[in-house]
Amino acid sequence: MTQFEVIRDPLWDNIRLEPAAAAAMDTPAVQRLRYVRQLGHAFLVYPGATHSRFEHALGAYHLTRRALATLEERGDLATIPEEERLAVRLAALLHDIGHYPFSHALEEAGFPSHEALGVRRLGEGELGVLLRGIGGDGFIAQIAGIIQGDHVSPLGGLISGSLDLDKIDYLSRDARQCGVPYGTVDVDRLLASLCLVTDGAGHRAVGVHEKGVSALESLLFAKYQMYRNVYWHHAVRSATCMFKRAVRTAVASGQLDPASVADATDG
Repeated sequence: MTQFEVIRDPLWDNIRLEPAAAAAMDTPAVQRLRYVRQLGHAFLVYPGATHSRFEHALGAYHLTRRALATLEERGDLATIPEEERLAVRLAALLHDIGHYPFSHALEEAGFPSHEALGVRRLGEGELGVLLRGIGGDGFIAQIAGIIQGDHVSPLGGLISGSLDLDKIDYLSRDARQCGVPYGTVDVDRLLASLCLVTDGAGHRAVGVHEKGVSALESLLFAKYQMYRNVYWHHAVRSATCMFKRAVRTAVASGQLDPASVADATDG
């Protein structure tokens, strides 16, 4: 019988981790995310916004498992091998391992994208050893492609795209932690409506059944409301700009090594 680890989450209740995900979670690359705030400087305005990228990574993984279960029940996964499904689940868990301290601030300051850093870390250290043990360098490349949106898997849209599960978790989690009503998403309905569709060119991709259109609209409107009221709050943006200016000045004066910034945490 396959063994699972169970983590209690305030948003999704029980999150079950399969052995590969539990092993990946225990690597330094993922554990570092415990000390990187999901919303950067938003805690200066919303005191509850101290949740981490680690919690979000677990939430995205959980939603991906739920989505794949729905697609399997529909029969949409019949031609998709288990290794590809595992790559998608692990991509959800690992998609943020390249994040800088204080979320997106330093990318706005001109530092390389967190996706690029994350893809590099997939093949390094304990995480690299683990992933190669599962499927070699090809497996790492598969996960990297899904994270960057450069993939051939029809399941890639679960991680990067209009319907990505990353978005569902962060909107729901951020709203809960900030204490605002703007991030409300009809999660159950949206997940139950997921399906694989074929476009005019014959490519399969993640889509949503017509009965789930209203749930999809709730997702898009929640994103608009959260940007307007939380992410782009004038005081949050002011603090973020001051932080960016301080880091750029420190790098320009030689007081800070740009390479070390990528490994730092909020602490």
